[in-house]
Amino acid sequence: MTLFDSSAPGDAIPSTCSRAACRASATWTVAWRNPRIHSPERKKLWLACDEHRDFLETYLSSRGFPVVVVPAGSEVPQLPQAGTA
Repeated sequence: MTLFDSSAPGDAIPSTCSRAACRASATWTVAWRNPRIHSPERKKLWLACDEHRDFLETYLSSRGFPVVVVPAGSEVPQLPQAGTA
């Protein structure tokens, strides 16, 4: 199952970039977790447009959070341990 699976075949889930004030269509999924408060199995998902992909990834990784970026609609792999990304 991915973020874009829906209960009815053919139903599209609208997706916009998670960057504040951006309304562009998301083309990337940015998966992350805060290892101080989230268990290793936990994944938080933000969506990103092409313009904000690098910004969101850098914002999270600069705080020491494990981050994985995949094309929107793709399966999100297990996140690396903190500090190994």
